[in-house]
Amino acid sequence: MNNRTLLRVLLVLTLCYAGLSAIAYLSMSVMQPLLAEGYSAYASHFPSEFYSVLEVLCNAPRSYFLLTSVCYLLEVVGAILMWRPRAAGFHCYAIARLLLILAPALFLGRAFIGLGDIMFALLYIALYYYLLRQLGIFGSKADASATPPDNLPQ
Repeated sequence: MNNRTLLRVLLVLTLCYAGLSAIAYLSMSVMQPLLAEGYSAYASHFPSEFYSVLEVLCNAPRSYFLLTSVCYLLEVVGAILMWRPRAAGFHCYAIARLLLILAPALFLGRAFIGLGDIMFALLYIALYYYLLRQLGIFGSKADASATPPDNLPQ
């Protein structure tokens, strides 16, 4: 698999994940008051394992869900720009991804920072940086023989 194909696969995964997450967090910001009302009315019907998660979701400020939704939308914009390919897309994606790591710590507490989130964010940022550098997006190609010319059939 060449670098251009791998970049497109990663971008499709990012577009799917970030797009669906943006919709989910935006709808959560709209539906949170109803969730809190339903949780208080039917708390005894939920298994005890759900109590802590539902209490956090019900008590989280709506601005957390809105900020997270905006960050996922920035990821989508970054992925679209990287598809073209533009270096600004990488920077937009990386900033949004780092804000998504910090948002739970700022709004919900440090206990909600996930090690898996940090690892996947750093992995994707590193992969995007490497692939875009190999394709010469950042101004100089690291290895000119790594990518085929654009006029070859795929």
